[in-house]
Amino acid sequence: MTRKPPRAVLVVDDNPDYRRIVSRILASGGYAALAAASAEEARALLAARTPDAAILDWNLPGESGVELSRWLRREPRFAALPLIMISVNARPEDQVQGLREGELSAYMVKPFEPAALLARLQALLERKAGSR
Repeated sequence: MTRKPPRAVLVVDDNPDYRRIVSRILASGGYAALAAASAEEARALLAARTPDAAILDWNLPGESGVELSRWLRREPRFAALPLIMISVNARPEDQVQGLREGELSAYMVKPFEPAALLARLQALLERKAGSR
């Protein structure tokens, strides 16, 4: 019996500690992380591979996570990709802006509970699979 490869999740955060933390959390849930420190690095990764979901930080160098999420939504290949924003921007208006303007699937505030991230990711992936 062949083993199915783990689902890949793009993690875009300019903070190497958060990239490492999120990557470890994903690994503990059976996911493979594709890590990038900027929107530019993320696009380079996306040229070679389509992940099953993406986790973005709002505050990235150059282009913000919200701008990257808008780009992802305009690209047919990534239009249905579940997008989770994890940010220190905790104000309700930031969350509303991210969800509306970035067309995000979910918004979480740093620090976050690892179990909550995995549960949200699993729910989004199940919802996406059910909508096919």
